[in-house]
Amino acid sequence: MCTCWSRLFIFLLCGTLTVFLSGNAHATGDSMLINQLKDSITKVRADVPSSIVRSEAAEQLADIARRIDPKKVDDKTFADLVSLLDIPDESIRGWVAGAIGFLGPRARPAAPALLKLLPEADCLLGDVTSAGAIRLALKRIGVDPPPPTCSTGRWHQ
Repeated sequence: MCTCWSRLFIFLLCGTLTVFLSGNAHATGDSMLINQLKDSITKVRADVPSSIVRSEAAEQLADIARRIDPKKVDDKTFADLVSLLDIPDESIRGWVAGAIGFLGPRARPAAPALLKLLPEADCLLGDVTSAGAIRLALKRIGVDPPPPTCSTGRWHQ
């Protein structure tokens, strides 16, 4: 589990550097990327016995979102992506938050969903928490995240 979050951190950091260094990190063939994005959303939703398969599909979402032109993501696909935050798996939520963050200001409508999850994520103990990815996503879409707090006054495992 820890390895997954280390990969997420490194992935998000590399994505930031890629955007910064290239100035235009959007790949050609956006229609192909849109199809891959839709396929990965379907895989994350799939009812499979292993959450690892779904988590890997969520990781693919973040990779695709890093390379796609955010303006090319239609409203339905964007809504489908944001709806994945409802899946109660911290690994999936972390990758989905990362994907949303890579869409930048276009993803601003996702801010309420991200802000709603943040207090719960802040209260989780351990290496597997989506709080950092949610905070980074909020910053990338232009919303200042609130300071870390645990609204229940206790930490959950």
